Amino acid sequence: MEQFEAPFGEQIELRQIIHDSGVPLLRVIIRDGGKYTKLELDPATAHQWGKAMVRWAELAAQKGE
Repeated sequence: MEQFEAPFGEQIELRQIIHDSGVPLLRVIIRDGGKYTKLELDPATAHQWGKAMVRWAELAAQKGE
C-alpha cells in the first residue's frame, strides 16, 4: 500500500492483509537497521490510531515543531 522513510532513516511500510477469519488488517512494519517491529491493526484500531496521529501532527505543526 505505502512505503516511506522516516527522518532518522527508519523504513515504514503499510500493507493490507486478510486474517484467516476474513477480517482485513493493516500491517505496519518499521525497519530500523537490522531490527524491525510488526503490528497488525484491525480497522477500528487503525482508525483510532490514525486520528490520534493527525491530532498530534496538527498540534506540532501549529507550535512549529
